[in-house]
Amino acid sequence: MTTRLTHSYSSIKLFENCPLRYYEQRVTKSVVDEGGEASIHGDRVHKALEHKIKGQADLPQDMEAYEPIVNAVTSLVGNGQLEAEQELTVSRSMAITGWWEPDAWLRSKIDVLIIKDDTDALIFDWKTGKRRVDMFQFTLYAAQVFMHYPQVQRIKATLVWLKDQKLDSETFTRADAPKLWADVLARITRIEQALAHSNWPAKPSGLCPYCPLFKTCLYARK
Repeated sequence: MTTRLTHSYSSIKLFENCPLRYYEQRVTKSVVDEGGEASIHGDRVHKALEHKIKGQADLPQDMEAYEPIVNAVTSLVGNGQLEAEQELTVSRSMAITGWWEPDAWLRSKIDVLIIKDDTDALIFDWKTGKRRVDMFQFTLYAAQVFMHYPQVQRIKATLVWLKDQKLDSETFTRADAPKLWADVLARITRIEQALAHSNWPAKPSGLCPYCPLFKTCLYARK
């Protein structure tokens, strides 16, 4: 049976951090990453912020410190369109498709997307961990928004570091779209070439102790 890969920001980063871990989690599926305390906390925060933005619930007491920044983000909507946990998906042929459609190939879920004045868009991604900026996340999300919203000419993407109350932003114009997609597709090509050639080398790093393979991976224990 031919293995069919689908891609996302997290899966691409998983491969780049360690091809062997990617292989065991996403190809053979011999291990499951159940997540640690940090990821469980992050999921809880994201869900609470989604409910707050959608007007479905107030923030829990232990997250009330995030209220001012949520209010600041939502105040930017004006007469525009606000989406929380917006799902953007394309097929291998680069056609827009649905998240659960059979041809879904590259999926991106944006924490907050605001379309302002038709031609401008704002992207916000909530971060609950240590402040480590990854420009590729900007690249992928901006590329997806340009694809799904052809009227958008400019995007400002912002990582919101909730713990530190800090922001990191980057601005893109539609003229950047070809190079954004070139970067995304080059990374995906490397994954698919690894599959074609069955080449999944381990990549030991400081992330090894948090890997579900840690107890059995010989490379991690060197």
